[in-house]
Amino acid sequence: MRRRAHVDLSVIRSTAAAAISSLPDCTADLRADAYGHGLIPVARALTDAGVGGFLVSRVEDAAALADEGLPVDAIVGSAPGASLLGPELFGLDLDRPRPAAMRLEGEIIAVKRVPADRGVSYGYTYRTARPSTLVLVALGYADGILRVASNKAPVKVGDTVGRITGRIAMDQFVVDIGDDTASPGDPVVLFGDPDRGEPTVRDWADALGVAAPVITSRLGRRIERTYSA
Repeated sequence: MRRRAHVDLSVIRSTAAAAISSLPDCTADLRADAYGHGLIPVARALTDAGVGGFLVSRVEDAAALADEGLPVDAIVGSAPGASLLGPELFGLDLDRPRPAAMRLEGEIIAVKRVPADRGVSYGYTYRTARPSTLVLVALGYADGILRVASNKAPVKVGDTVGRITGRIAMDQFVVDIGDDTASPGDPVVLFGDPDRGEPTVRDWADALGVAAPVITSRLGRRIERTYSA
């Protein structure tokens, strides 16, 4: 079953390289598992880009970096006075727009045609305005999808950009795609590349009123991380 966060390490490297030109002694903020992007793969990419140090959340994270043999220092907890590169490395800083490094994708596990006025998910916080097709997507709050995204967050199903419909459940959520068609196994993009017509993590931040780094940092271990160089 597809629960996948794909991380483009080349985006992170290029963003870091551009920042290092003006901040040669900068430290990369890799707390919260590099904001959900994966501590070790991101640290390797940033070492290649010339970043001179890392800020991490836990002693265990610093030990993991040391075990990888990366030739940089890791600071635990805070780095007073350091020139930090943080969420902007991943395209998560709304004040400093950069390409986002992560694309989050789920999979349709069921499709159902329903009549008008059909209540969706528990509590029926959404009802269909007309006969519609509903798709069930295998991602939920157990995967770190914030429940506040219910009835708010945009998602792309095929060529249709809709929104999460009704309340997010533990392992799944629903999307009303109207009269469009879909099949079990089809991908659903929660956020990704705007050049492909996909919602972005910034769109999610705006819709939810939650900072983009919180959205990616909360993504759980059931979501597979994949990487491209």
